[in-house]
Amino acid sequence: MNAIEGYKLAWQLLLPETVLAVTILIVSLWSLFLPKLRVFTASLSFLGCIISLCLLMIQEFSKPHALFGGLYTIDHLTIIFGAFALVVGIVVVFMTSGYEKHLSGNVGEFYAIILTAVLAVMLLAGTTDLIMLFVAVETLTLCCVMLAGFSKRDKKSSEASLKYLLSTAAITATLLYGLSFIYGLTGSTNFYVIREQMTYLSMPPTSLLVFFMLVLVLSLIGFKLAAAPFHMWAPDVYEGAPTPVTAFLSIGSKAGGFVVALRLLMIVFRSSGPDWGLLLAVLAVISMVSGNLIALAQTSFKRMLAYSSIAHVGYILIGLVAAAQTTSALQLENSLSSTVFYILVYGVMNLGAFAGAILFSNQTGSDLIDDYAGLIKKRPILALLMSVCLINLAGLPIPPAGFLAKFFIFTAGFSSPMLVFGQPVGFILVAVALITTIPAIFYYMRVVIKMIAQEPGPVVTALATEESDYESSVQFGPRLALVFCTVIILAAGTILVDPVMSIAHRSIEPIAYRGNDLGVDSSSSNNGTNPPGHLLQY
Repeated sequence: MNAIEGYKLAWQLLLPETVLAVTILIVSLWSLFLPKLRVFTASLSFLGCIISLCLLMIQEFSKPHALFGGLYTIDHLTIIFGAFALVVGIVVVFMTSGYEKHLSGNVGEFYAIILTAVLAVMLLAGTTDLIMLFVAVETLTLCCVMLAGFSKRDKKSSEASLKYLLSTAAITATLLYGLSFIYGLTGSTNFYVIREQMTYLSMPPTSLLVFFMLVLVLSLIGFKLAAAPFHMWAPDVYEGAPTPVTAFLSIGSKAGGFVVALRLLMIVFRSSGPDWGLLLAVLAVISMVSGNLIALAQTSFKRMLAYSSIAHVGYILIGLVAAAQTTSALQLENSLSSTVFYILVYGVMNLGAFAGAILFSNQTGSDLIDDYAGLIKKRPILALLMSVCLINLAGLPIPPAGFLAKFFIFTAGFSSPMLVFGQPVGFILVAVALITTIPAIFYYMRVVIKMIAQEPGPVVTALATEESDYESSVQFGPRLALVFCTVIILAAGTILVDPVMSIAHRSIEPIAYRGNDLGVDSSSSNNGTNPPGHLLQY
């Protein structure tokens, strides 16, 4: 294949990202040159995301394609997490359509930055080069900083933006310090070339230096996932940022952080699995304990979800720990696919909860948990749909989507071969997870009980029995987002369990089945090959 054919193939494979980039340009200029048609900005954003998603889902390839000298790789992991980022973007666009009155007329800029953040997550999903990694991470970070402070006249929003900026500046400096060490020792920025060098560097006397680089890189992963103790920015940013932004940060940013962790740890630092597995186990325990316990004391709904998201990161890390030291491709696949399943299901549940928060806040102007009391008397559908999301976040089998996600991740944890002082790490992590699930059930069900079982408080009592036509039209977008998320939750726990798990399995095929690359035994799988197909083919 000559250079011209190579670039032609690259642009064909990057057509979804190109369409989204063009949509960003159109949306950013739409309100400027056509202010009277500003109401169609959300529709344009939605249309661009849908077209990009369709193009992404119909892509077919028989093997991974490394583009532009290995800067970017198109494989099943790239496709599936790119599609997930677009779905998150679509739901956030729906939410924002009912939040536009809080944006001070800067609607076009808000949608453009949101879509740019989605594009950054898509680029993170396929990055296999340190330079591309840094560019995509910084693009996502700057978008999140601007979005967090978008409500300029709100002191909490400005504080959220400043706190996120200062925190991410420190993490960026730490990341660059670590990346400079990696490049200096290996002489390359390509993940696969670095991996070969790391195999030798992981042995004494350079093993301590590799551990130091690993700690620096894990600081980025911990920050993006909001894992304790790198979580200090999350509660204030979640509370102060506009609610659609908080929804995106809660899952969009985490999805990007997870896929970065997957490629860096399972490719670049694969030979150091026992080291990073132990570090992630410590982060998982701290996250589960601190997140769930602090969430108990929260009075703000968004702040409660912030601390609960820290706890959910602890559950997600159990799957990565289970994959750290395994030598079986089948066990590796089960561990990572369970983690991907958890992220997909958790993302939908969390988006649904935030959509409900927007619907409630638009009518009451309140974010306090106590103000949800008796909501079922005035807004029964909103109360029931939010209850489905919260019950699943708690991991209760009503319906079993959240329960199955936890079951799969705990099963993967039990299979972990890692030992510390002769004790199984996986068993310890699952035990901590089960214990800390008890306070999680309490604070999630507290909101559900207030909405359904208690008498209406003064805030709910002040609500009109029926919405006006104007309120109904404004609430259409967030309401559609909540209904969509609830339907997906119900389906993912019943009829779509196998398809969602199949998607999760396909997403990690580039890692689990490339035994020659990762030093795992793939004989128990599909002989180390990647079956051709696209996202819709199970």
